[in-house]
Amino acid sequence: MKKAIKVILIVCVLGIVSFLGYKVTIGTQEKNEIAKQLQTIPEFEFLTLDQQPFTKANLKPNLNIIFIYFNSECDFCQYEAQGISDNLESFKDVQFIFVSIEPVDTIKQFAEQYNLNNQQKITFIHDNLNTFSSRFDANSIPYILIYDTDQKLIKKHKGQLNTKAILKVLNK
Repeated sequence: MKKAIKVILIVCVLGIVSFLGYKVTIGTQEKNEIAKQLQTIPEFEFLTLDQQPFTKANLKPNLNIIFIYFNSECDFCQYEAQGISDNLESFKDVQFIFVSIEPVDTIKQFAEQYNLNNQQKITFIHDNLNTFSSRFDANSIPYILIYDTDQKLIKKHKGQLNTKAILKVLNK
């Protein structure tokens, strides 16, 4: 009887270890696949604040592209927006895409508060289907992706990245 219990325990432990190993392997493969997809800007479709589709085709050619996933109540996002607003002249070769899942009115207020609305190279996007986080591997706020003029990933950053650091990345 004791031998049967030992065998059952060993089988259960091996089963659990195998299952956990499988889950870790699958998770690692998924992360690697997403990282590979982010090496260039992936295809996407979101809505502008005017409810117009915004896709990869809407990105301006020959500019660095910076995606910023944000929330208007996030202090770090607010500092980031203020820093960009204060240094707009330093970003003449950059198109900013601010992305949020918040209601459109909240996003508009944020853009106005930091004088980022009505800027030719700044677009605010409403992620109405909440797909940016999975498509672009954004699991924190703020989250920043910086792409060069060839739409190749230069930097992926979780958390606040001040203006000087962004400019340093762009000038490498």
